[in-house]
Amino acid sequence: MPKSLESRPDKQRCASCPVRERALFQVVPEEYINDAESNRTDQYTLPARRHLYEEGAPANMAYTLFDGWMLLYRAHSDGGRQGLRIALPGDFLGYMPPGETSLHHSALAITDSILCGFKQDDLHRMLDTHAGLASHVTRIQARYMASCQSAMLGLGRKSAEQRIAYLIAELYYRLHNRQQLGADDSIMPFPITQEMLGDMTGLTPVHTNRVIRKLREDGIFTAERHRLVIHDLPRLLEIGEFTNLNVE
Repeated sequence: MPKSLESRPDKQRCASCPVRERALFQVVPEEYINDAESNRTDQYTLPARRHLYEEGAPANMAYTLFDGWMLLYRAHSDGGRQGLRIALPGDFLGYMPPGETSLHHSALAITDSILCGFKQDDLHRMLDTHAGLASHVTRIQARYMASCQSAMLGLGRKSAEQRIAYLIAELYYRLHNRQQLGADDSIMPFPITQEMLGDMTGLTPVHTNRVIRKLREDGIFTAERHRLVIHDLPRLLEIGEFTNLNVE
């Protein structure tokens, strides 16, 4: 277990979990929820800017993100990062199928986070026991793959402005579908640094800053400390060529 993980004193019960409807065990019948909770190793806290796991580490554990934001990324040989996805509450992290012994990517806490941990071997046994759970894991993995493929298309074919607009639009609707936006749906939490935004879009910090300034001057959005205010959502969607409003 990572040394930065600490056991959370006041643990959330699975049966009353507020993120369960978006998490792994949403498909587990009520009578099996206690069984699922008994396989949880613990509920942990992880400080911001600490790794949950790193690429190449043994695939011993998987996690459900209960609270917080995390950056999933692959490392370049030069030490740089290529962002894959921003994980939000309810997302399933670090799972590897039977036979895979090491992790293919890293997970870095963007904010202070809370996670529920499960041993991979216990999850594999649960998947063998609950067919619905196995099907749901397949859907989760397919959804994450589609998200990564969209990001790859952006890196190869879209302009810098389109890449950033797409990423922000995707986050906006993921938060919207989780009911985690501000009062009039124009304000979204945004704890991502410009460096992380560049990691996700393949841009240098200088180029990222330039694009954000242009989108602000064009009246699309305003980036403030830890939040982003959307001024022209239709234009943001148009620039980013974003159409998947039901994204998870």
